[in-house]
Amino acid sequence: MIGKDKISTDEIRIEAPVELVWKILVDFENYGKWNKFCPQATAKLEVGSPIHMVLNFGNGPQPWVEYISHIEPNKAIAWRMENKPGDPVHAVRTQTLTKLSETSCSYLSVDEFSGEGVPQMIAESGQAVEDGFNVCAQGLKQYAEQLAI
Repeated sequence: MIGKDKISTDEIRIEAPVELVWKILVDFENYGKWNKFCPQATAKLEVGSPIHMVLNFGNGPQPWVEYISHIEPNKAIAWRMENKPGDPVHAVRTQTLTKLSETSCSYLSVDEFSGEGVPQMIAESGQAVEDGFNVCAQGLKQYAEQLAI
C-alpha cells in the first residue's frame, strides 16, 4: 500500500512459528535463499550496525546501505537510511511479526518517510518499492512454510 508518507506490504499470514520466521528474517547471510528483492545482505544483529544490501527494484541489482535502528526479538526489526540533517528523504523500514498461534504468525513491513523529497520519491519509486516489499513478504512466507513442514 502506498500512502503520502509510507509504503507497506500487505499484511500476510505465515503458517510457521514466529520464532522460525524471526530466525529467517535476521539470518542476513541466507537472504539469497528466499528474498528476490534483497538477495544479498550482510550485518551484525545489533542496533547501529550497517546492513549492506543488494536490492532489485526491477532494473537490476544495486548496492544499498542502511543502519539497524530497532531489534525486538520475535517481534520487530527496523533499519533506516543514514538520515543526515538536510537530506531530502529520511526513511525507516520496520518489519513486524505478530504471533497468531504456536504454528502461525503475521508479517508486515512498513517504510515511513519524512522530508521535502518524499512526494517526488513516492511518485517516482513508490510502486517499485511496494512491489519489492511484497516480493520479499511472499518469499519469506513460502520459505518459512517449507521449513515448518
